[in-house]
Amino acid sequence: MTGRHIAFFNYPAHGHVNPTLPVVAELVRRGHRVTYVVASHFADVVAATGAEVIGYESVVPKSWATVAIPSTITGDDMAEAAAVHLAEVFTPLPEVKRRLDADRPDVMVYDSFGYATGRLLARAWDLPSVLTATTFVSSDTFSPYAALAATMTPPDPDHPALRRERELMRRTLDENGLGHLSNEDFAGAPEAKTLVFVPPEFQPGIETFDDRFVFVGPCIGDRAHQGAWTPPGDDRPVVLVALGSFGYENQLAFYRDALAALVDLPWHVVMSLGGLVTPEDLGPLPAHVEARPWVPQLSVLEHASAFVSHAGMGSTMESLSFGVPPVVVPRTGEQDLVAARVVELGLGRCLTPAELTADRLRDAVLGLRDDTGVRRRVADLAGAIAARKGPSLAADTIEARLVGA
Repeated sequence: MTGRHIAFFNYPAHGHVNPTLPVVAELVRRGHRVTYVVASHFADVVAATGAEVIGYESVVPKSWATVAIPSTITGDDMAEAAAVHLAEVFTPLPEVKRRLDADRPDVMVYDSFGYATGRLLARAWDLPSVLTATTFVSSDTFSPYAALAATMTPPDPDHPALRRERELMRRTLDENGLGHLSNEDFAGAPEAKTLVFVPPEFQPGIETFDDRFVFVGPCIGDRAHQGAWTPPGDDRPVVLVALGSFGYENQLAFYRDALAALVDLPWHVVMSLGGLVTPEDLGPLPAHVEARPWVPQLSVLEHASAFVSHAGMGSTMESLSFGVPPVVVPRTGEQDLVAARVVELGLGRCLTPAELTADRLRDAVLGLRDDTGVRRRVADLAGAIAARKGPSLAADTIEARLVGA
């Protein structure tokens, strides 16, 4: 196929950007020209794939990187986050129009959480599009989120932040020739194709999905930019402890419990602490425990026998791709769903934050080490993920949406 112009639009979070990087690299390898719109602090990582980056300065509060996500999300929290989120994903719109109006892509690819600018221009310029989803999706007849939604109190529709969100959406649609679309029609429009970075074996209700959804599974590429990690030479099994790229309430207590659970085992313990906890908070550490703000997670998982995690979808998919059964301690509602699926499929074990103690965590880690059934199921899923060749399948799907393909 002759090389074409493909545009990606994404939300500035590791769990959203990382799965797209090997897909972009594959499209570039096939001779396509890729323009990628993302916040500037991701520019170097994206540019390494061969894409041209249209960067912008994120409006997400810088404090979000160092403020813990509360254990209970209120209606006010949801309303304020929704308003900031829409402002974020519309921020690059003027620059993208300036750069691409005379160089329009042949297809628009945009993240389900950061869809707004990509979808708006796809509609305004009458271009084919592809949605990408980094977590569970809903079909016409099934939603894994229905039970979760029933437990939450939604924000007041007249909340000032939600009024700002609606006004921004309405104004932006009107200013870009889409005044005939209601906010709801624009936001809820179905897509002809959705790429899901979750394997079909892990998606609940998979039998309810049609061919509009392509479950490419985890797309894990080269992350040399994150640095390398080499295991110690003492043949100890390795256990990784991490809570992803965000901070959570009571995070220090979690790491202290994890340290107490694992420090006396004949294992090498690697802790990725994030921005809320420092190694000094944990006190003097023995040589077989390393604690850093961040570690190259894939490099560690390549050598790990166990992974204690927060049930973030990205971390869970990486763990299963490397054949490592996780012990998950979910911190948010969506993570509760991921954790429940891990347990339902017999792929790992779950402890809620309320259940977490050093003794229970140690028992869960050692129990997985000795559970041949779990390890076999995880190995089978890792094989199925590898066999899907996710980046290639995703690139095939995007190419099929090109006009004239």
